[in-house]
Amino acid sequence: MQAVLPLTSIISQARQGVLRRRVDEVARLVGLTDKEMARILNMSIRGLHGKATVARLSLAASERLLLLERLVQRGLAVFDGRVELLARWLRTPLAELAYRPETDLSLQVITPGSLRGMGSFTQPVQPASKTTTPSLSNDELSVVAQSPLAVLDTVSGFSLAEDVLGRIEWGIAG
Repeated sequence: MQAVLPLTSIISQARQGVLRRRVDEVARLVGLTDKEMARILNMSIRGLHGKATVARLSLAASERLLLLERLVQRGLAVFDGRVELLARWLRTPLAELAYRPETDLSLQVITPGSLRGMGSFTQPVQPASKTTTPSLSNDELSVVAQSPLAVLDTVSGFSLAEDVLGRIEWGIAG
């Protein structure tokens, strides 16, 4: 693998479409399964297997693959080229990626209001409590730790994983 890809390069390569064979190359490098790769690329396993190695991935799948390559390159730099350490880090639940289920927006009930009740730019109205959160059990209040691999199903997850690598690189404790 070469130096970490700049984001502008990722954009242009994703628009052209990345060859399917690169999926296997990246997966083999860090020991990811077809199921994990399909999840990261937002594809079905059947859809991934059905593509010829010389076929081009869609823009979205290409972008995700390139972001994964970038993360792997950065991880190898941070872990001094030790692939096994990077592979273990990808699967280790981390406190930095933990979340509380009650912060999930799907749990909030939003009470609709009128546009007039929102005020104006010059005289905004302080909203009364518009959101309520249902009572949660102790199990739901616990923190759910996630591995970097678990968050790579979203583009935001790639950013979070890169942030954690940056913290490791600079020696900043979690």
